[in-house]
Amino acid sequence: MDQNSEEFSERVRLLANSILERFNEEKITPQEAGWVILALAHRLMTVLEKNPAERQNFVLQFISLVNQYLAGDLEEGG
Repeated sequence: MDQNSEEFSERVRLLANSILERFNEEKITPQEAGWVILALAHRLMTVLEKNPAERQNFVLQFISLVNQYLAGDLEEGG
């Protein structure tokens, strides 16, 4: 993994941890958190309407993530 990828991963990890901390503070249930994530994904796809290649890339990454989860291939906390 190159330095840019490592920096990006660290930024995403910190942001995700911050969001999860906020969810905990607000006592957001797992079901509510799921709906928030789906709403954010929908909003991102709407924003990417004018850039179909990026939107397709996001959708494919999202589908891959779900497939990995269903196959049991995701690391805990990954």
